Amino acid sequence: MADRISVNSASRLSEAIARLTSMYREKKFVVVSLRPGKDRTLDQNALWFALYQRIAQMTQIGDVEDARRYCKLHFGVPIMRAGDADFRDGWNRMFLHLEYEQKLELMGPCPLFGPDGFPVTRLFNRAQGIAYTDQIVSAFAAKGVVFDDLLGEVAA
Repeated sequence: MADRISVNSASRLSEAIARLTSMYREKKFVVVSLRPGKDRTLDQNALWFALYQRIAQMTQIGDVEDARRYCKLHFGVPIMRAGDADFRDGWNRMFLHLEYEQKLELMGPCPLFGPDGFPVTRLFNRAQGIAYTDQIVSAFAAKGVVFDDLLGEVAA
């Protein structure tokens, strides 16, 4: 059981201390890792969700989950295949032969991979996450989707 908590307020600090205390009392052994800084993935995930929402609103792709599946498959998988030989080999062996609709379905909530679907974006490093965002914006801006307000919020 691994817990992760970002401490950004007095109440979150209290929550972290309470969880640590509880875990120590229950298990007697706890490994703690600390690092300063903001969790970049929270901001990035929020941006991606906003992009998916905008795509769903301004295209015929479907709902937000459909947009997420599409982006993971069309942009995320190629980024991972290009940047990680183990991912590429595994994808090629296990998924390359599947029909498009099956691959798309695996990108979202499914019994095999759980509520987040096949792991793609959570495997990204910082550069891959930026490339993913850039590719989504580029591809859908060409189809008339406007992201300027969302991207402006990130820069601010």
